[in-house]
Amino acid sequence: MNLAAGPAIISRFRVLGVEINIHLSWLAIALLIAWSLATGAFPSLYAGLPRSTYWVMAVIVVLGLAVSIVLHELAHTLVGRAFGMSIERITLFLFGGVAELRDEPKAPLAELLMALAGPAVSVVVSLAFSLSAEALSGAGGSKELAAALGYLATLNMVLAIFNMAPAYPMDGGRVLRAAIWMATGNPERATQIAARAGQAFSALLMLAGVLIALQGQLVGGLWWVLIGLFLRMAATSTLKDITARRLLGGHSISEIMSRRIETAPGNMLIDGFVSDRLYASHHGMYPVVAQDRLLGVVEPADILKTPRDRWADTTLADVCTPLDRVSSARPDEDAFAVLERMRSQRRTHTLVLDRGRLVGMVTLQDLLERLALATAFEPRTAAPTSHPEEHRHGL
Repeated sequence: MNLAAGPAIISRFRVLGVEINIHLSWLAIALLIAWSLATGAFPSLYAGLPRSTYWVMAVIVVLGLAVSIVLHELAHTLVGRAFGMSIERITLFLFGGVAELRDEPKAPLAELLMALAGPAVSVVVSLAFSLSAEALSGAGGSKELAAALGYLATLNMVLAIFNMAPAYPMDGGRVLRAAIWMATGNPERATQIAARAGQAFSALLMLAGVLIALQGQLVGGLWWVLIGLFLRMAATSTLKDITARRLLGGHSISEIMSRRIETAPGNMLIDGFVSDRLYASHHGMYPVVAQDRLLGVVEPADILKTPRDRWADTTLADVCTPLDRVSSARPDEDAFAVLERMRSQRRTHTLVLDRGRLVGMVTLQDLLERLALATAFEPRTAAPTSHPEEHRHGL
């Protein structure tokens, strides 16, 4: 899941050189949290205050929580950078925050320190909010603001403790993975064990959610079920990535690519292309060539951007995506690496180029079918490799 893609990102900014994205789902959950605090939690804890005061307190908590999550993820990011890892971005979304990694730690110590950094910062932030609340109360300041800061202190401590659950891909699960990696020297085996723990923990969360809902707290119960489902999906995705790396890794993309490629001439008009080629062959992407020179590719979306009344005098060369913006791979490139890149870029087709010359094309369907076939014929006792998997790191 690429959280940074599409119109769902409502804000982008940078902190310490790191891109911070705010997903639309974060706005939705922030409003829900604010409403829950202003109409339920705060009136119960601090009775007798004006309704507007409860809403001000709720907004302070929501904004403070957003800052807290960003600081938590920045801690992961900065430690990762210190060990040479590249962090794509941090995104605030429905279930908190996620730091998207381009690559994984190459050693268990890096994994361990990176995993511990987030909860450690959450503890520090919790203490800072707690001390600020006490100082404000001692100086005779706003009791309401002190209460909001105290609530934020509690939330950050809960965030730190919850994230240390030994369930991958949570921070505690990554600590577990690092410990097993150190003990066995096998990162894949460590990831399998940690991911299985993540699946078990997610089942417990969902069961707890159901029990809470049966006691009449429907919203709270549903929330724990959703968190459990999200963690289960993430852990299961990790296990699938391990299998894909083992079965596709070490194989070049030239073993999987199609060498029979249907190209389209750059001087072909759009209306003729649609009626004679697109409807007939149903391909999702066509390389566009002119005098044996590859210009780029054309997809149905490129055609639909052009008004229909211009199809009769517009050529494919006019509307094709230039080659420098097209997803491509070398013939000797690792098949799993290509699969990962296509998924992260949300691409369904990749050209295979040998020194700029088109030699093949591979689709996401080709890779998935090869993976399914390799899985079916894999020996039951296939030995694990020692390559660490790649995935996004999140809360």
